[in-house]
Amino acid sequence: MFILVARCTKCGSEFELSESCPNGHPPPYALRVKLRDCEVRDFERFASLPSFVQQLVLTSIEVGEAEGQLLPILLRLRDYGVVVCN
Repeated sequence: MFILVARCTKCGSEFELSESCPNGHPPPYALRVKLRDCEVRDFERFASLPSFVQQLVLTSIEVGEAEGQLLPILLRLRDYGVVVCN
């Protein structure tokens, strides 16, 4: 499961993307993707990715979160069944 959260760039508070900073700070907010119980399932397709992308995805799965810029890649990998999240 991918959960989109925002992190306030001033105080570091995390909150739902549809909300605002609980401390009243205005944007900009940093977009984060929380990864819950994800794993690589199709290693053949995963191996065809550039090595730096493989490393980004594996590190994100291990840590349990990713930068917002990685969301399109994660969504595509999920759609093709390469990465599965419960």
